[in-house]
Amino acid sequence: MAFAGNDLNDFMEGVKKRSPGETEFHQAVQEVAATILPYIEDKPEYKLSLIHI
Repeated sequence: MAFAGNDLNDFMEGVKKRSPGETEFHQAVQEVAATILPYIEDKPEYKLSLIHI
């Protein structure tokens, strides 16, 4: 299942608002989130555990 780019963008907007000016941190979070968020989205047990992105 492909992860919706808008969801990742929305997530990253929140990260950037909480930590403005931390460009290296933003890049690291983006790289990790691009891998992990699709995995979480694809697993019903995470949705049932209320793990939200």
